[in-house]
Amino acid sequence: MGLSPVILPTTNDPSLHTHPHTGFATHLAYEREDTVVKNYLVFASFLVAMSSDNLPYAADAESPLKEAELEVLRRQYDREGQYVSVQTKFNYAWGLIKSDKATDQRYGIKLLTEIFRDAPERRRECLYYLALGNYKLGNYAEARRYNDLLLEKENKNMQAMSLKGLIEDRVAKEGMLGVAILSGVVIAAGVMGSFLYKGLTKRSL
Repeated sequence: MGLSPVILPTTNDPSLHTHPHTGFATHLAYEREDTVVKNYLVFASFLVAMSSDNLPYAADAESPLKEAELEVLRRQYDREGQYVSVQTKFNYAWGLIKSDKATDQRYGIKLLTEIFRDAPERRRECLYYLALGNYKLGNYAEARRYNDLLLEKENKNMQAMSLKGLIEDRVAKEGMLGVAILSGVVIAAGVMGSFLYKGLTKRSL
């Protein structure tokens, strides 16, 4: 037998209130009628309040959701269609950013960019999550740009300050690697030039 959908609560549903201790909200997913009922509990750390204390640190973005959990968010996003709520879209975008797949991360950035454009009240959050997404993709210039915009408004934001340090460290490491590679190329070119010069000198004698 097929999947029997369990309607997920909307953001206005009181059942979606965050747990007072964990800060997470839960979503009931889908259950198979021919097996033991399976309820996927997605701990939605995606329901972010407007306080900087509730922004995740970069390490949280490195912990991908299980495929089934991400699927719950995707199905809810698809179900709402053209009338998708900002919160549902934000939840799905954050789930995608947490993914270890670059294609998911890029799509998450796309959704966050749309939210930034269409929902001014969520721009502060979007700046941080866009910075996280670009950091994971290795787009350090973009990550720095978004993060610095947030720090201009909240210069004591601990999560943004931590991310700034991570970005700078990664840029420095890649810069050192680039210098090492360039130095190796220059040395190799010098050695080859020396051999060619000696070969030409011998022929002229």
